[in-house]
Amino acid sequence: MDTDNYFGQLDAANRKNSKLQWVVAACVAVILIQASSIRAQTGETKTAFLPPEIQRPFWISSEDASPEYFEQMGQFINSLPLNVTPETIGQACKQYLTYVLPRDRDAYKKKCDFTAARVKRDGASQSFSTGSIRTDAKNRRVVFSGVLTTVISDKVYRNNEAYVLQFVHSDGRFYIGNHEKADPNDPFAQKK
Repeated sequence: MDTDNYFGQLDAANRKNSKLQWVVAACVAVILIQASSIRAQTGETKTAFLPPEIQRPFWISSEDASPEYFEQMGQFINSLPLNVTPETIGQACKQYLTYVLPRDRDAYKKKCDFTAARVKRDGASQSFSTGSIRTDAKNRRVVFSGVLTTVISDKVYRNNEAYVLQFVHSDGRFYIGNHEKADPNDPFAQKK
């Protein structure tokens, strides 16, 4: 019996097993890294409201967006309840409510219904011409200043108005947190 030959083969097999153990350990490490990466990305689906017409580039992250996004999205949302006729107010309100936080929809629906009843009763048409846009990106607020033109029968009323629209982040989207008429001289002032 050749014991040296057997011990030589045993050493070679042990070295081969040792190399295979390192390869298996490296594969397990790669699998763990990939699994943690996949797990971190799970549930990261981004769904965002986008303005129907994009005029300037903007960015949206998981928790924030650029001032350009708030301006363009805000301008679209601001126009929905302000550019209406008796025939379009119902659809405008319906579309507007999709951008409102789900918990606030009932309160905004009441406002919409009240405005729709007034517009239909008076046969009013109104349009808002934006003159300037100011953004407070830190607080996700945008102020639209301009002229609100209202036509009732044959009478035309023009008023300088300002509207502040504040966005809130919820469920991966930016919703309307607050949208109201503001003081044209100090539109970012907080109402008490």
